[in-house]
Amino acid sequence: QSGKILRRALDYIDANYDKENLSLNSVAKEVDVSSNYFSAIFSQSMQKTFIEYVTAKRMEKAKKLLKATDKSSGEIAAEVGYKDPHYFSFVFKKTQGQSPREYRTSK
Repeated sequence: QSGKILRRALDYIDANYDKENLSLNSVAKEVDVSSNYFSAIFSQSMQKTFIEYVTAKRMEKAKKLLKATDKSSGEIAAEVGYKDPHYFSFVFKKTQGQSPREYRTSK
């Protein structure tokens, strides 16, 4: 049962990670379980928290966009679910070890 819930949740996250208002609560509501229960089965099964998972997904997409397009950091931030470009840059640098600009110019 929890496997089915998780699969539905991951599909929903994959389809909606670019929305700024994606949250643990909104996903739990979508798959019709309490947020506490969802949080527990998610971190148990995925070996990371919901936020870590969504952040990693957003960063992967951001890295692809940085390499494949000449969109600005702000445009990319919005495309991967961050309203605030400064916060996006902060999270990118914290998780990737370099700024979006450094990443784009690195080989």
